[in-house]
Amino acid sequence: MTERIVRMRRAAIAVAALLAASVVCAGETPKAGKLLPLLKHRDPAQRLYAVRGLGSLKAASAVEPLIGTLDDTDAHVREAAASALGAIGDARAVPPLIAALKHKHVPLRAAAAAALGELKDARAVAPLIEALDNAEQVQTAAVAALAALGEPALEPLVAALKAKAPAVPPRAAEALGALGDKRAVEPLLAVLKTGDRRTACAAAGALGALGDARAVEPLITALGTKPRGARPYMPIRYDPRVPAATALGALGDKRAIPALAQASKNRNRQVAKAAEDALKAIAGKP
Repeated sequence: MTERIVRMRRAAIAVAALLAASVVCAGETPKAGKLLPLLKHRDPAQRLYAVRGLGSLKAASAVEPLIGTLDDTDAHVREAAASALGAIGDARAVPPLIAALKHKHVPLRAAAAAALGELKDARAVAPLIEALDNAEQVQTAAVAALAALGEPALEPLVAALKAKAPAVPPRAAEALGALGDKRAVEPLLAVLKTGDRRTACAAAGALGALGDARAVEPLITALGTKPRGARPYMPIRYDPRVPAATALGALGDKRAIPALAQASKNRNRQVAKAAEDALKAIAGKP
């Protein structure tokens, strides 16, 4: 396939996506019965148009055909099918979307994770936690999906803070912060103290998001603890002092002011800037 043909094909798919969006916005989406045959069209642009239209219609009759479209030869169509299944919200889509989390192509895995978040089915919790050890795009989608799942995800995410796969504990901490359940505070405090740098960073951010005063003193301690081998420009995700300062600013507890004032003079400019911003945040609170 020549480069010119590839460009033309991509342009056609883009036009189809825009057409589908514009038709839906105008309230003129064709009936599902007219769109379903297009799922077998030889032109991927037509298939993409049909998939997006069916998702916008939330057509229950389209669930099984869309499940089959998860195996489409075109990557854009596959991803759109996963998104459409999430939009329709039919539980029949849960097992095939879980299976799609193992697909060789990253964008489909990410789209499947996002769709499972929309479906909010507890069967997806364990597979989504497993997906935290994946490509960055998939991890991000899985975190959001687990947060959307709510209560059923809490205990498995707490357990995932001790997972052996290095990518999982920090992402689990992030998801717990997004989940918003304060029962996660104590487990997060534990990994703030004992976890590796990335997990401690994520735990600090999560504790700031949860807004529980129990976190103030441990965060002050984290702010004053220089990581082993710290350098002036250590990446933020490896230096817990930065998210600890930010979290203290979010908590707005005046007990943190002395520690933040000291940290604002730190040689590490990222730590100093985070502390300065936190002091301003606290000063702006009533």
